[in-house]
Formats: sequence, structure tokens, C-alpha cells
Amino acid sequence: MLRKTIISTLISVMFILSVHAKVIKVVYYPNGSVKMEMIKLKKGIVEINQYYPSGALFEKGYSKNGMLQGQWTRFDKDGNIIATAFYQNNAKIGSWNHYNRWSRSTSQVRYQNGKAVSYRKFDYSGRLIALETKKW
Repeated sequence: MLRKTIISTLISVMFILSVHAKVIKVVYYPNGSVKMEMIKLKKGIVEINQYYPSGALFEKGYSKNGMLQGQWTRFDKDGNIIATAFYQNNAKIGSWNHYNRWSRSTSQVRYQNGKAVSYRKFDYSGRLIALETKKW
């Protein structure tokens, strides 16, 4: 077991070094725990991680040239995914999904050119229970 842990750790370190990751900014809560960190990856991409005061990951996403890019994921305090979103050059795109673990429902907002064009809500079994579409 210890050997697997050591090998896993070495692989992780090698991966981090291979993408030339470099922490470029860290913001702390008053209690000293990390609130936000920015990690420069290759080709100008910056990974942004935000944390709860407890240290649990709150949100993870990316930017490039100072603009939000790609997938962003938000977590609850227990580490469950509660939302996924996508950006392209700071504009909201594609399907944004919000998960409610108490009702076990999902809502989905679709974006086109930064504007919401539809809203759907699904029950716990995945059955569509609400739909609203905007005309553009």
C-alpha cells in the first residue's frame, strides 16, 4: 500500500512538473487557510481554484489572457459537484448545469453568445418537468 502511495505521489509530481505549473497568486482567509490560488499552466492558461474556509474546494476553472475559458466546476462543502459551466472569452456558452442534492433535481440553462436561450428542470429520475425557451 505504501509503495502504491509513493508511486502515485511521484506520478503526480512528474505531471505537475511536465506542464510547468507555477503558483502565481495565493489569497488567504483571516484564519490562514487558502481562499484562492492561481496556477499558471502552459500556453498562458491559468487554473483558478477557490476554497471554502474549511479548505474544501469550492470552485475550479480556467482563464486565458485574463478571460474566463473552458469548464468551471463548483462543489459543495462535501466535495459533491453542484454546478458545471462553460466560458469562451468571458462569454457564457453551452449548457450550464445546477444540481440540487436535497431534491435530487437538475436544472440546465443553455447559453448562446453569452445570452441564456433556454431553461430546463429535471426531477430526480431525469424526467423533464419545466421548459422555457427564449426567442432570439
